[in-house]
Amino acid sequence: METMVGKTERLRSTLFLLTTFAFGGLSLLKGATLTGTFTPIPQDAVVNLTEEGALDWVHWGLFTDSSIDRKAGVTPQIPDFIPIGYGGPYQFGDNFNGYSWSDGTPTASITNTITGVWMYGKSNGFELKFPADTTLKTLKIYVGTFGAVGKFTATLPGATSIYSDSSITNVSNGPGGVYTLDFAADAPGQILTMTYMVEETLDAAGNVTLQGAALTALGANNPPSVSISSPANDASLSSNDSLTITAEAADADGTIAKVEFFQGKTKLGESTGDPYSLVWSNVQAGHYVLTARATDNDGATSISGPVEIFVTTTGGVLSGVTALPPALPDRVDFTAEGTSDWAHWGLSSSASFDHRAGVPRQIGNFTKIGTDSVQRQTDNFTAFSWSDGTPTLSAYATKTAVFIHGVTNGFLVTAPAGTNASTLKVYVGLYGAEGKFQAYLSDFSAPAFTDTSLASIYGNVYAVYILNYTAASPGQTLTVRYTADTLYDARYGNVTLQAATLSGGTLPTNVPPAIAITSPADGTTLTAPANITITADASDSDGTIDLIEFLNGTNKLGEVTAPPYTLTWRNVTAGSYTLTAKATDNLGNATISSPVNVTVTDEAAPLITLEIPSVNAGRFSFSFTTASNRTYTIERTLTLIPVNWQPLTNLLGDGSMMTVTDSIPSATQQFYRAKTP
Repeated sequence: METMVGKTERLRSTLFLLTTFAFGGLSLLKGATLTGTFTPIPQDAVVNLTEEGALDWVHWGLFTDSSIDRKAGVTPQIPDFIPIGYGGPYQFGDNFNGYSWSDGTPTASITNTITGVWMYGKSNGFELKFPADTTLKTLKIYVGTFGAVGKFTATLPGATSIYSDSSITNVSNGPGGVYTLDFAADAPGQILTMTYMVEETLDAAGNVTLQGAALTALGANNPPSVSISSPANDASLSSNDSLTITAEAADADGTIAKVEFFQGKTKLGESTGDPYSLVWSNVQAGHYVLTARATDNDGATSISGPVEIFVTTTGGVLSGVTALPPALPDRVDFTAEGTSDWAHWGLSSSASFDHRAGVPRQIGNFTKIGTDSVQRQTDNFTAFSWSDGTPTLSAYATKTAVFIHGVTNGFLVTAPAGTNASTLKVYVGLYGAEGKFQAYLSDFSAPAFTDTSLASIYGNVYAVYILNYTAASPGQTLTVRYTADTLYDARYGNVTLQAATLSGGTLPTNVPPAIAITSPADGTTLTAPANITITADASDSDGTIDLIEFLNGTNKLGEVTAPPYTLTWRNVTAGSYTLTAKATDNLGNATISSPVNVTVTDEAAPLITLEIPSVNAGRFSFSFTTASNRTYTIERTLTLIPVNWQPLTNLLGDGSMMTVTDSIPSATQQFYRAKTP
């Protein structure tokens, strides 16, 4: 039945278009064109959206009312629907016919899904606004009713008529149909508006349903579909073995010319015949992302979804288990559980990161995966407490955490790995999504741990992943990635990260960073209002500098995270100030510089008079009276036109007359000056 439905519609559209293009074979029309037909879809028929939508297709309601899947690898052309009225939308799963596809995103393929969305109540329904230009296209809208009569309407500016039809009537559940629109606008930038509404209710829950849409045009080349069938996603394989990569590829309106295989951006090879496969020899230990690219006989290409694999050696250990309520505790004391280190996210904001004080930091702050923003939540299942934290010393029963929305978005966290056994617990959650939790060692000395069992179509789910691990060599890293593998709720689906605790292993030694303020000099005197540029020199012998903070006494003036480590304190009023700089390294160890004392006065700089010039034994000297605690800069130049003042020396005044001595230059003259702020 599926084949007959597809062929009948394709023949009707082709005949119409051949008539349209009979004069000169042009692809553009003069004047707006809009024609429509309705075709019932028999019960149990399956519509193949990949075949029907050469240019684009959409399916609604696979998991929830917000679920939307569409054709991958093309520019989206079919818009999402706009609800008419307030009777929905809702998701359903008992449509009389099914839908399949093999080139979708975010769901790559599906077979015979009977899902869709519905709106109930008289005059309620769906609206679609489709961009139209002067190219003739064919759009199919798949709809139905339950206990209602549905009315479909399509309008296009400039068209001579409005298309309207009320063919679908069901006293309860029943078969639906497809509306086929052939249309072209009389100018670019027009909008084809379609509505499908409840015209009459035959049941208290009478409603109209919307399942999908497909777009094509005469001569449109449907791109091929391709997916990697082997190895499986997240497979762990042994190093130095030969790996056979196999892909499945098909072309709805032609043939496959070749399939190319890639690791990242590096092409591994290609295959031109079915089965499409490639042998990758002597694969070294590592984490790899494989894709396949199919090219059809008309040159159109498609790229498969990525397949991640881990190629590992031996010598290490990595195992993981998942605990959900009631095994997941409702209260956790970090101070007791995280004996080596702990971390908590989201205490007061989405940027909050608290961790164990007094030990070298081992659990790093998360790295965001994806482009969506990280947000804070306050309704976590587990309540966390601690009494040995920094920057927050203690907290009691906080249920805060952070979350991120979007498919494939998530968090990356690292912890040290060595030859001593360690246990890392990672507290996570999700809403309206399926989570993907991965953990692997940087020396790939044990198979990676992957879990996708955490999922919920509606509601929150919480868990703790407990990882026991040992690397084959010291100085390694355990990497944890937690992402949304599938979004069931397209609007709000997310994954959450709450906390992590570490026990066992060996605490690393960490040499504190070194830091000194190089400017201004200790004892500098300036005149108010002063702009004080503070410059620090910092280094870390066994790591990197993460943060430099500048302080006046205990008041923080600002911070920088990358060299040059400089901050300008502006409009400083009269007073005495003690400046320090604090350096924090990548493991959380910190050092505070020696203090630098600066005085800012309201007094104007005193007049400086150079006097008592003298030449003695080939050297020239002069003197001037200084003010206490004021810095003087002595400069010299060979000519006044042009002038080129060069520094000679700096002096700190003590209230007495001070003498400056310089060697006599070979030039016939030299000029000197003294200046003070």
